[in-house]
Amino acid sequence: MADCSTAVYRPRRPEKSALYQAVVRNLDLFYERYDDRFLAQHGPLSARAVKTLEGFGRCGRVAFGLSRARCDACGNEFLVAFSCQLRGVCPSCQQKRAEVLCRFVVDAVIAPVDHRQLVFVLPKMLRSAFHRDRELLRGLCRAAVDATQAFYRAGLDRKDLSVGMMVVPQLFGDRLNAHVHLHALASDGAFDPDGQFHRMPFGMQHDIKVLQRLFERRVLDMMVKHKRLSERLRDDILSWQHTGFSVDGSVRVMAGDHPKLLRLVRYIARPAVSFERISYDDSTGNVTVRSAKKTGGLRPVVAQYDVLTFIALLTLQVPPPGTHMVRYFGWYSSRSRAARQTGAKMGETSDSAPPTEVQPPGAKERRRRWAQLIRQVFEVDPLACTRCGAEMKIVSFITPSQPEVLHKILDHLGEETEPRATGPPKWLQILQAQEQMDEHPECYPEEYPDWDGDDSQAA
Repeated sequence: MADCSTAVYRPRRPEKSALYQAVVRNLDLFYERYDDRFLAQHGPLSARAVKTLEGFGRCGRVAFGLSRARCDACGNEFLVAFSCQLRGVCPSCQQKRAEVLCRFVVDAVIAPVDHRQLVFVLPKMLRSAFHRDRELLRGLCRAAVDATQAFYRAGLDRKDLSVGMMVVPQLFGDRLNAHVHLHALASDGAFDPDGQFHRMPFGMQHDIKVLQRLFERRVLDMMVKHKRLSERLRDDILSWQHTGFSVDGSVRVMAGDHPKLLRLVRYIARPAVSFERISYDDSTGNVTVRSAKKTGGLRPVVAQYDVLTFIALLTLQVPPPGTHMVRYFGWYSSRSRAARQTGAKMGETSDSAPPTEVQPPGAKERRRRWAQLIRQVFEVDPLACTRCGAEMKIVSFITPSQPEVLHKILDHLGEETEPRATGPPKWLQILQAQEQMDEHPECYPEEYPDWDGDDSQAA
């Protein structure tokens, strides 16, 4: 029997969060006004963005499908709502992706060597070109990898070395502004063909400037090749003293420091927003965004938007269909890992030292059930019975294709069988009322007869 002192998982109620209320209550109005307000700046609203926004409105809501968990010991049951599993908007699903990525990276990708976080930043004038162009985003990642590879090969004076890199494009800044940049987890050195690791001392002041120059040249050449930049403008940018490009490599993780490595991977794969960073005032239609970083234990306010602008910024975080948001290169590429794994299975032997490789587990072992993810993220056991502490089991799944069964269960538990209609958002009603008063002032006198407080005189 499970320990009854174990923390108990409480299924979330996304409909009570400020993020949910801001998005769902204003979604129809956002669709109605998108072309007038945002088409010129952001382009057409993609079908994937619409699917993601509507999926977020269903995520975590039992009215849209659920699984039943039951305790055989005492007969206790509870329901777990389905998740949307979409990228770009839902913080809960994105956090689950980050946890899966953490385990995969540690178990199946990286070698037990020192690593460094590299952050590649573009000038503001170039960022918008990468938001909806999948080919250009792929080229940006390749430019960062090629620059890093050349940087390590030159520093170690060997042309046969291969750096191991995981690159994650991020489309947002701390203010949820459109800010395309790259986060990379790179080996702090490079591997030779025999798998020996060559660490390279990294002088931050001088060496990082060399890597930046390599990166900016490759990015600009790539944009010229894709006809997104003229050769003249490329040459002008390269002649500027401050080009707007930057590379940071100040964060280093020593081999064996798994807690710091996991924190870094979670940070790299973090969602654009989290529930605790957003507050929404329905009477004014304003959304307040707080920083991802705490100052003095508090998150400072970094931005405030009207709610339609906020939703438009969220849609920019939805990646184009088929876009890989986590990419592996060099020694950590899928091809390189598969070749080493195949060689190990064939029992190849040679006089050279074998590659340093963490043997990956099978695919079934890598895939975490939702219960294991919740336990890892929130340090609670979601399958611990709230009555007796015994382990509960998932006994059934009920989907919207079974409306009679679903409604019967929800009615029995007193849950809503359909999302409650909310009508126009409160801020819009206030605005429309004010416009009505301004248009017909004769119907709304500014002053009313004084009231002496005697209700007996009222007719």
